[in-house]
Parts: sequence; structure tokens; C-alpha cells
Amino acid sequence: MNPAHSGRTLDEILGAVSDETRETIGVLAELLGNAPTAAASPTEFAIRHLGIDRLQLASTRFTGPSTSLAVLGNLLRLEMERHGDVVTVGSPGDGLPPTWSQLDIGPGEKVAVPGRLVAHFPAGTLAAEPLCVTIDDRHWQREFAILSAAVAKPVAERVLTSFQDRLKTSENPLRGRVLEASVNDGCLRITVSPTPTADRAGLVLPASSWAEIDVFLAAATRRREALRRLGLGTNRGMLVAGPPGVGKTHLVRVIAASLAGDFTTILADANSMRHTLADLYAETDTFGPTLVVLDDIDLVLGHRDGGANDGPLADFLAALDGVRQREDILTIATTNDPRSIDPAAQRSSRFDMVVTLPKPDEASRIKILERHLTPLGLALDIGALAAVLDGATGADVKEVIRRAVLEHGSSFTQAQLVEIAESGRWKAALNRRKYL
Repeated sequence: MNPAHSGRTLDEILGAVSDETRETIGVLAELLGNAPTAAASPTEFAIRHLGIDRLQLASTRFTGPSTSLAVLGNLLRLEMERHGDVVTVGSPGDGLPPTWSQLDIGPGEKVAVPGRLVAHFPAGTLAAEPLCVTIDDRHWQREFAILSAAVAKPVAERVLTSFQDRLKTSENPLRGRVLEASVNDGCLRITVSPTPTADRAGLVLPASSWAEIDVFLAAATRRREALRRLGLGTNRGMLVAGPPGVGKTHLVRVIAASLAGDFTTILADANSMRHTLADLYAETDTFGPTLVVLDDIDLVLGHRDGGANDGPLADFLAALDGVRQREDILTIATTNDPRSIDPAAQRSSRFDMVVTLPKPDEASRIKILERHLTPLGLALDIGALAAVLDGATGADVKEVIRRAVLEHGSSFTQAQLVEIAESGRWKAALNRRKYL
């Protein structure tokens, strides 16, 4: 045995030779009847391409939510394309080829991004030092790492920080969009939803309600920098209460539309609120300023005195006011009954204000009727119709008009509209009988 090779492993010997030599050795091995060797692991790939031994290798890692990994994968794709002539791509290990995932960036729009692979960037590309970037988007792994020589670890840390900072810029194709949160195979899944186009003109509310909403939005708009400068925090929570049909969901759409572009909106379904609420708020690190919408929150965050499951409530309290502090997060939750929500959730830094939407008064009912009936050009006494609909919600008023159009088309009389309103047949009829 050559003394120079004494005590060295095969990997160490091969790590010192060129790629061409390794390929030649592999071909010779196959000619001698040996099976091809498995693809090198990311660690072995980095050792070889960085020209260092195993003890000199350093790893700078980021472990985060699935959406962060997908967007980091997109940033890695951009860098691979930018330096395509000199970047070398390797296996994620286990004998597997590099794998790519699909990032949903809009309705019907997807882009292929690195899912599991390692890429070598020579000196002068990502940084003055050569670096390897590895990504693993499996839900039990979720790792994005910069592999470097130990002496270049500060450089790797700066590069990783730069990647993370870019999540909150226009290079993130999901930032400023409206997203939906759901649960798939026990994991939180974020998909893109169309941006709502609702505006204030389409929602009739008392001036006092709009004033409170404007105070809430000031944390995201005109008072944001002042709050940050004074150390008062830019997170706000608003609980929107009221009976069904008064416009709670419509109000959420109006707010989401007004913040689109500056804020990313995440609409949470019941399953994501119940099972992955902590992960949902962790996703806000991917987008910068974020509006989180929790619809019908009383179905998930009950009152502890009522024997409700404390898990989602604990996750919610920790996410909004726990050890891990975040900035620029607005939370809007809707409920039919604010009394059913634990008082711990209704205090400063959680739900700072409760806005109760009332049923429309006569003047508001007249505005709603005029908005939907005026385009028809019919001879109708709007004031009299508003009086007949005393006690109706905005949704009720619209449903009466909808029923009239369904029965009579675009031309009907005052008497026909009043008859429909008084008959009550525009209401959903619930059959409460029991069947086997």
C-alpha cells in the first residue's frame, strides 16, 4: 500500500481528484462488473466542489414553514438561471436525482422551483467565496442551507440573511397577494386566491363603524411609522361581531382589497385555524406585512369555561402576543357571538377593538334598495319597501330583490315585491324532521 494513502478513506481519496477522474474511475468500475455507485450526498458534493475536507465544512441553515422553503426555492432558481453557465447541480442524496417542485403563483399559474438538490456557486457568483446551496422541502425536513468552508461561514451567514430579506420584496411572487390557508395531509397548505375587488361603496355601514375601522387600518397606513418609531408595535387585532347577514364577510373583502399590494392577506379556513394556527402565523415571516383573516372564529376559539379545546386558543395567544415577536400583522376575526370567545383573546395586543355591525336602520335599508333597484328603472316607493323590511339584514334585503327577479324577471310591481317580502318565502326553509 502506498504510505501516502495510509489511513485515508476512499471518499477522501476521490475527493482530491477531478470530476473527470471520478467519472473515469466509475466507468472502469462498471466495466469490471460493479454496480454504479449512488449519487453523492450534498455533504460529499460540497466537499468535492469546495475543495476542502470534511472537518473544514460548515453549514448555515434556515428551517421554516413550507411556503418560505418554496419561495426560497424560487430565489435559488433565479440565481441558478443568472449564473447558469458556471453553476453545477447535484443530487439530494439517497441515490436520487435533483427534484423540482411546483410553486403556485396565481390561479392556473405555476413555476418549477428546486425542491431537493444541491447547487455549487463558484467564487464571484453569490459571494466572493465559493458556496453550495442545498434545499430540502419535505415537510419533516424543510431546510435551506448554505454549505461553505469554515473560514467562510460569516460570508455564508450574510448570503443566507440576504435570501431571507428577499422574501419580503417583489422577488417573492406571493407577496401582496390574497392567499388561502387549508390543511392537506396534516400540513398547512397555502394557495393563491383571486384578489377581491370590493370597495366601501358596496357596503352600507354606520359612520361610527367606518371610523373604528379606519383607526384599525391606521396601524398599517398613516400611523405605521409613528407607532414603530415610538416602540408601540404595529400589530393590531379587530373582532368584527354581528348577526348573520350584516356584512361581516363583505367588510373583510373591502379591507383585503384596500390593503392588496402592501399587505399579503391569508384567509384561514376552519381546519387551519383548529389544527395549524401556529404554523399559519409562522408563515407571515415569508411575506412581511400580513393581514390574517379568521372567519367565524367562535367555532374554533371557544371559551375555556365552556369546556372548549384549549389547543387552538393557546396557539392563538402565543402567535399574537408570545415570546416570538412579529411586526406588521393585522388580524381580523368575525363572530356571531363575541361572548363565546375567551376573554384572554380580547385584550390589548390581541383583539384591540371589537366592532359590532348592526342590522341596517331604515335609512340604510333605503340605500341598499336604491343600489339594487334603481338600475331597473321601475316605479317603486323605496321608502315604503324599506318600512316593510323592518328588522331585515342587508343580506335579507338583497335576497328579497333576488327572489323578485327570479320570479318576475327585471320588471315587477310594488305589490309583487311587497308580497314576496311579507310571504317570507325568500328565506331558506329548514326541514327539522328526523329521518332514519
